[in-house]
Amino acid sequence: MDSHEDEQAPGVRIPRRVDHLTSAYLAMECEDAKSAGTLGYMARSVVQATLPHTDPKTSYFERTNGIVTLSVLGRPQVGLPYGSMPRILLAWICTEAVRTKEPVLFLGRSQNEFLSKLQLPTTGQYIKAIKNQAHRLFSSVITVSAENDSQIALENILIAKKAAIFWSPKHPDQPSLWESQLTLTQDFFEEVTSAPVPIDMRAYQALRKSPLALDIYAWLTYRMFLLHSSGRQKVVIPWGALMLQMGSSYANHQVGDEKKRKQAIANFRVQFLKKLRDVLGLYPEARNAINEVDNGLMVRRAPLHIKPSQSKI
Repeated sequence: MDSHEDEQAPGVRIPRRVDHLTSAYLAMECEDAKSAGTLGYMARSVVQATLPHTDPKTSYFERTNGIVTLSVLGRPQVGLPYGSMPRILLAWICTEAVRTKEPVLFLGRSQNEFLSKLQLPTTGQYIKAIKNQAHRLFSSVITVSAENDSQIALENILIAKKAAIFWSPKHPDQPSLWESQLTLTQDFFEEVTSAPVPIDMRAYQALRKSPLALDIYAWLTYRMFLLHSSGRQKVVIPWGALMLQMGSSYANHQVGDEKKRKQAIANFRVQFLKKLRDVLGLYPEARNAINEVDNGLMVRRAPLHIKPSQSKI
C-alpha cells in the first residue's frame, strides 16, 4: 500500500462541523462522562416541551395536535426564549441543581465568567445572546396540556422564582459588585433533582449550533431510558407527534389545511433525519435501534447513553 494513501489530499479540508463532531465522539469514547467531569442533567419536562428554534416575534408560542398542546408564555416587553442558548442554559441549570442540591444557583460576577461556566466562547455572538436569552427564559412559563371530551390535564413549568443579573454586555469581563443569582421554583427544583435525565455535556457542546439537534439528543437519551424502565422493547412514534414535540416552526402549520399539514410533516422529517445522523454519531449504540416505518420512527431498546453506574454525581 502506498504510504501516502491515508494522508489527506492537498487542499481538501474536513468541514468544521464534521471535525467538531468527530473530536467530541473520540473524547467520549476515551473517557465516560462522569470520569471526564462532563456528566450533565436535564429536567424531564423541558425534554418533552421544547422551546422555539427561531424568534417567533411574539410573546406567546403554541403548537398542538388537537389533543396535546405545548405553549410558552413570555412577557411582551421581553419576548420568548429561542435557539440553542436557552437549551444550553437549561442543561447547566439542571446540572448545577443536581450537583449542589440547592435551589439557589450562582452565575458569576461577570458575563464572561458565566460563559466560561457554560463552556462557551467569550466572543461577540455569545456575549450578545447570553443576557438576552437568560432574561427571556427566566421570565417565561411553559405549559403542557392534554384535553379530550371528558378530561383535562395540564402542567405549568416555571423555572425561576427570582433572578438577579448584574452583567454588563458592553463590559463582559468587568466584575460587578454582586454575584448574579438564580433561584429555582420549588416545583422545578424538586423535579430536576428527584428524577433528572442524564446527558453528556460534551455532546451538548458539539451539537450547540443546532437547537433541533440538541432537542433530538435529549429526546433520544430520554426515550431509551423510558424503554429500559418500562421493560418495553420498542415504540413507534408518528412523525406528527415528533413534529408536535420538537418541530417548532413546522408545527405551526399542522392545524387546518391538510395539504399544508402533510407538507409540514414532510419538511420536518427531512430536517429531523439530517440532525439525527449527527446525534447518532455521538450516540453510536443507538445507531441500529432506529428505523423508519410507514408513518414515523420505530425506536428499539439500545444501551443507555449514560450508564446507570455513571449517572450519579
